[in-house]
Amino acid sequence: MHRRTSLAAIASLALAAPLLGCSAVQNALDCANTAVVIVDSANALQQAVADGVENPAEINESLNRIDTNLDKITESTDNPDIAKVAEDLQQAADNVRDSVDQGKVPDTGPVVSAADELTQICSPG
Repeated sequence: MHRRTSLAAIASLALAAPLLGCSAVQNALDCANTAVVIVDSANALQQAVADGVENPAEINESLNRIDTNLDKITESTDNPDIAKVAEDLQQAADNVRDSVDQGKVPDTGPVVSAADELTQICSPG
């Protein structure tokens, strides 16, 4: 369901493209596309934890994808709202990683919530 919402946001952004400057459109599309990847990674993380994965490699793979894509977003934006949500998402992902490293069942809720919020911020109006 989150992916459908994200794809709809990207489609509406593409339709609004003629109304925005070229650079603004590209930045918004980059943000939206990267946010979709982050949401997919957050959902994969949540599923890996829900499945009770004994090997934390799958969880770490999802966290690594989130880290990589957060770097892309923070490097390409000067929007303080996006930067704040990216920071919150990074903290939530770090908390999950710490829990996994300690052998605890992590709470993925904050990761998924922050990923959804990032998608909303990266979406047009």
